[in-house]
Amino acid sequence: MTADTDRVGSLGIPNDVVLEPAERVILATKPLALWLPVTIVLLALWIAVLSFWSSGSTGAFSALVLIAVALTVVSVAAWLRWRARWYILTDRRIITRAGILNRVQSAILLERLQDVTLERPFPLSALRGYGVVVIESAGEHSEERIPMEHADVFHRELTQAITPGR
Repeated sequence: MTADTDRVGSLGIPNDVVLEPAERVILATKPLALWLPVTIVLLALWIAVLSFWSSGSTGAFSALVLIAVALTVVSVAAWLRWRARWYILTDRRIITRAGILNRVQSAILLERLQDVTLERPFPLSALRGYGVVVIESAGEHSEERIPMEHADVFHRELTQAITPGR
């Protein structure tokens, strides 16, 4: 392991994020996910499955088990995709990392940014600082929308990082 890998892993960022030599991570965040309500719904569903099973009702039990298994599989798959998605701001670029088995890392250099906008849609903006950071750069596909937790902090740090003379 290199020093960069040790530094990345200690920040809670996945070890496979590729950094340039002497690149410094300023901030890392993830997309907004409301896992507590999903967990509560799944828990309630599985409690209902157990209560139908203990009462001996086979018709409703089999349908409820099918629904519970399907929702659990979909939720676990969504959770794994969420766990693999990162937005990382360094002193040189914005890195987006995604993928469970096939991992993709893309980046845009801070010097190429022309405009940075923060959108805070109500009522989600009240939850964990949710927002959408819109970055515009030179090129054909010039706008990218990045929905994330702690968008206000990310926007502030990004604005400071691209400000000349900092």
